Amino acid sequence: MTLSSTVTVYTTHSDREFANAIAAGISARAYSEPQTADMSLLRHHTSDHGRALVLLPLGGVDWQVKELSALEGSVLVGDLSSGNSMIRGLAAGAHAVLNSQLPFTSLLDELQAAINPNSARSAHDKSSLVQRIRLRTEEFARISSLTDREFEIVGLLYGGSNVDSIARTAHIAPTTVRAHIRSILQKLGVHSQLEACAMLRRSGHEARRHPLELRIGRF
Repeated sequence: MTLSSTVTVYTTHSDREFANAIAAGISARAYSEPQTADMSLLRHHTSDHGRALVLLPLGGVDWQVKELSALEGSVLVGDLSSGNSMIRGLAAGAHAVLNSQLPFTSLLDELQAAINPNSARSAHDKSSLVQRIRLRTEEFARISSLTDREFEIVGLLYGGSNVDSIARTAHIAPTTVRAHIRSILQKLGVHSQLEACAMLRRSGHEARRHPLELRIGRF
């Protein structure tokens, strides 16, 4: 489907390659001929430039007032490390936020729907989305608080290993594994290994081991 809306992709230098790939994907689907621009130019964006597509860097953006005013109708793309930036962007009038950890073709599908000039999102939808992002961002921070050894162990649990197999893999005693698991559950604020694994998946951290289709929610 061809859409009339033009798109400007704003990105940092470190994400330039990703931005170029997204621009090429949008162009190939023939619903826009996007341009790419440095994030520093976002503050000058107006509706004359079409819809702003903002690629949030790891850790998010410390929005300035002029940047927030330019986010009206924009689409934000980032992972859960940028959750707070997403929430502030939605409050400033961003149209949609998308999870950058989606498989690339799925991300382009979501972008196609979000960029459609006829698409709309109710205030209730945005409120629900903000709540989901806030929850997932908090879970992301809890997972990030784990030590390297704890993250290794919860990753092995996620992969289906039990205490004895983890002990053999990590070359530690089963009692030490159990102590690590107790610490993991306490840090994550959960009561079972199943809950810990579910939080790991929702946070996106397990993408290093499992190329699953990850979503903050269906935006």
